[in-house]
Formats: sequence, structure tokens, C-alpha cells
Amino acid sequence: MPTGVFFNGRQLTTPTTASAVNDSAMANKNLTVGNVVCLIGHCTSGQPKVALNFGDPSTVAAILGTGELAQAVIKAFNPSDELESPSSVIAVRVDPATQATLNLGPIIVNSIDYGLRANQVKIKVEAGTDLGFRVTTQLGNSYTVGDDINSKAFNIQFVNGGDSATMTVNGTHVILATNDGYTTTTTTIDLTIYSTVQELADYIGTITGWTCSAVAGAENNPTLGSLDPVTSENVLVAYTATANVWAVLQWLNSSASPFVTGAVGTYGTLSYSPFTYLTGGTLPSTDNGDWSDCFAMLQTKDVQWITPLSSSPSIWAMTDAHVQYMSSVGKRERRAIVGDAIGTTDAAAAAVPVTIGSDRTSYCHLGYYDYDSTGKLVLLPPYMAAAVYSAAFAAAAPGVALTNVSMTFRGVERDLVDPLDTDPLIKAGVFCILNTDTGFRVAQSISTWLTNNNYNRVEQSTGAAVDFVQRNVRNAVEPYRGKGGSPAILGAIEAATESVLRACAVAAPNGPGVLVGDATNPAYKNITVGVDGDVFSIQYQASPVIPGNFILCTMNAVPYAGSVSQAAG
Repeated sequence: MPTGVFFNGRQLTTPTTASAVNDSAMANKNLTVGNVVCLIGHCTSGQPKVALNFGDPSTVAAILGTGELAQAVIKAFNPSDELESPSSVIAVRVDPATQATLNLGPIIVNSIDYGLRANQVKIKVEAGTDLGFRVTTQLGNSYTVGDDINSKAFNIQFVNGGDSATMTVNGTHVILATNDGYTTTTTTIDLTIYSTVQELADYIGTITGWTCSAVAGAENNPTLGSLDPVTSENVLVAYTATANVWAVLQWLNSSASPFVTGAVGTYGTLSYSPFTYLTGGTLPSTDNGDWSDCFAMLQTKDVQWITPLSSSPSIWAMTDAHVQYMSSVGKRERRAIVGDAIGTTDAAAAAVPVTIGSDRTSYCHLGYYDYDSTGKLVLLPPYMAAAVYSAAFAAAAPGVALTNVSMTFRGVERDLVDPLDTDPLIKAGVFCILNTDTGFRVAQSISTWLTNNNYNRVEQSTGAAVDFVQRNVRNAVEPYRGKGGSPAILGAIEAATESVLRACAVAAPNGPGVLVGDATNPAYKNITVGVDGDVFSIQYQASPVIPGNFILCTMNAVPYAGSVSQAAG
């Protein structure tokens, strides 16, 4: 018996000409890991405990209001004149602020903002100039108006005459009643069954004596809880049912309403009301549980650098625990820079890194001067400086050190003497800033790791380079998990690994340049891929970039030897 052939996942029995496309070579070979900074702290506006992504500083004040987080995010877009601006900055508001609300009966109005500022929002409901409603929302001197907000749902009429014909709409049912002088006939229509205007109109049209048609554009609008209430409305003459309250709700939830949103309240009629303020926006005090909530949320976000705007050692410990977890179990490598409070002495700072002892967390102890929103030069805490350092790492290619990079500071809290002050601080694991003749420059961008001198643990940039390579390799080979352990698959895994390593060895600006080498000693080598049972194993040698922290200049001084002679004459 003919058995045919197995091709492209199918058994072909009847003779045929078949084709398939192998697009494995079309896979995107580009690097897939970003270099994003995340700042966590306090501000006066914005939704708490969510990642708010900013692509430029122009919208920060409108969303975050004022406070340290807002100031740090704006500064993060200009950390150093020697580096580009980060492509994006993620802000997380830690304050457990609440929204303000107002109950309008069928609509519950909620402020978009959270906190005390939300109580400044007010709303007014009036009759529309021609139809429906006119709604005004206002915050400070900014306001928005929606006029003639309405929605026509369907046209209905009872055309068989009689003494009366009425329609009642109560939110869950449409009730039709007719009376011919002798008999009352009632039809109750369940809106959970006829859930769109078109479905409802089609059904009513099948009832003897009734005509009904959906208004153009409203065919797919919902009926349940959305139609305006009417009681025993005369429909012996043509009548247009409306959903004006529902239309107001849609308007409140559209981009036309920047201050508030709406939620379904108690079914009924929306009453006109003068300007009324929302209430209930609060700003409770923050505790460690709120910080923990922020870090739990960040487990689902892809960030590489984190700074908590806090001088609390317990928050630093929480931060380091987060980056350690995410860099191992979480498989999203990330690093942190934390900062102390204003007034921290060098001696006190030198005692801190050993208590953190992390190859993924740096610690700084000096604040910096900058201008506030009023143009006044103010001293900002060291943790605000830490945010600038994190932003600078995110502004550079992965693996670029901040050592000797100038920061856009207007001054530093205290000038350190190099090497009298910096030597003991750096040996203790403190991230130092120097006031030099050419700007405020990072002495060495180190972590708080003190166990050994391994470059990938001490130098934040080298560790970041390792992170970048490892994660990109994982992402490249992930599609092969679950594939059969054949020589072809092993070859594909090897090719994917080599592709990533090659890209990581391309120098900026065309590549990240996180691996370094030359023709005689390549940046990566010895890629081996094997399979044992259900385990694929990949090994390779790679050379992550290490910053040149020292330049040693030697002059070989020798005595001058020569002679002078006088010409004859």
C-alpha cells in the first residue's frame, strides 16, 4: 500500500506538488535588551505604584507635579554634557495617594490625578446648547467643555392604532404596552439577551404592530444599563430613544476629558448641577510596604538601572534584594545606585558599603547643587545625585564606565581631596565625585562589593557589560527551548549565540562595544553547544570591556651629552 511522504508537518498521501517556506534565516538578529533607568520616589501628582514612562522632560510637571521624583526625572534627561540623553526614564510614585470622587447618581466621577491636588478638580453639568448635556471640567485655570453630548439609540412607534401604546425603559428591560380599549398587551424585553441597539431594534420589529430601527452609528452600542430611563412614554407617535447619560460617560472616559474619568453609578437620570468639587483625594504617609509594592510591580518591567530617592538603609536593602533577585531568578538583570542624606561625613560613609556588600548596588554620600523651579540654587541630597548617576549609565552604551565623566552639577556638597580623601573612600566602596578644573567628575564608578577585586563585581560598567551579553544570548537562544536535540538545532543555537556575540563586539556608534578584542585575540571565542538528554548547554569565552582607571606615564631621563666647537676663521 502506498504510504506517501511526510512534509512540512503533514502526511501527504495523494500525489501532489507541495511547497514550504523556511524563514529561520529571517529571524531578527538585532540585540534585544535596552538600557533604561527607573527612579522611585515622592511627588504631588501621578498614579502611585505604576511605571510611568517619559520620553522627554516636557510632560513631567504635568503628570508628576512637584517633588523630588519630578525633579529627578527632569534632571535625568541631562545627566552629563559628555553623554547623550537617556531614550526614556521610568518614574514610580511611591506615595499611597488616592483619587478624588464625586457621585452624580448614574455616573461616578473619578479624578485622573491622585492626592490632595485631585480635590481641586470640579465639574458642572448643564443642558446642552441644542441636545443632551453640556459638561465642563476644570482644574485651576485649565478647563475643558463638552457640549451637546448625546446619543440617539433607536426610533420606535406602534402603528396598529389603539387607545394607547407606551414604552418603559428601566435599565435592564424595555417594556412595551398597548391597549385597544379592551385588552392590555405587555411585552417585556430582557436587555441581557438583546445587548446591542441593533439586536433590540430587530427584535422589536418582529412584534406585530411595532416598527423599530437603530439610529445610524448606534447599531453596536450597548443597551443594558445604557439607555436613558423613560416611564410609559407615548409611542403611538414616532419616538427616539436616547442614551445621553451613556454618552456623557463615554466623553468623560475619552481624551477630551483630561482631569476626570467616569464609572457607572446607580441607574437613573443625570441631573444638572453647578460646579462641584471632587473630594476624597488623600496623601497618606509612606511606609516600607509602599516601597515593597513598587518593587513588586517592577518585577514585570524591563529596566536596567534603579535609584530609590531615599536615604533609608532599609530601602537600600530592599533595592539590593530586588536587583539581586531580578538578576538571577527574575532573569532581567539590573543594577542600583543609592544615596545617603545631606551632611553624611566621609567617616560615616566609609562604614556603609560593607553593610550593603553588593556587586549590583553602588553607594554615594555627597549631594549636589542645582537650580530649583524658582531659579534658586539649592543643595540636593546624595540620593538625588545617585539618580543622576543611574541616568548617566542609562544614557551611555552598556559597559561604558562613568569614571572621569563629568556630571551636570552646579556644585557639590563638599570638595574631596584627591587622593587624601578619595583613597580611603574608594577602598571602602564609596562612589565618589570630584570637583576638578574641568568639571565635577566621577572618581570611579564602583559598586559596594568588597569580597574580591573581580572587575565584573567591582566595576559597575563591566558588570553591566556582562549582564548585557548574557541576557542577549539568552534571548537569542530562547526560541530553541523545546526543540529536538538534533545536530541541526545545535548548529542553529551556535549560530544564534555567535550572532549576538559578534554584535556585542561591534564598537560604538554602530554597536554597543561591550566585548573587546582584535583580529589576533577576538572578543569572543570557543563557542560550544551540546545536548545531554533534555539539556542544551552553551559555553563561550568573552572579554567584557574593562575601564582603564590608571594611566602610568614613565619618562626615561638621561643626562644630556654633546659638545660645542668654534668654527675656524
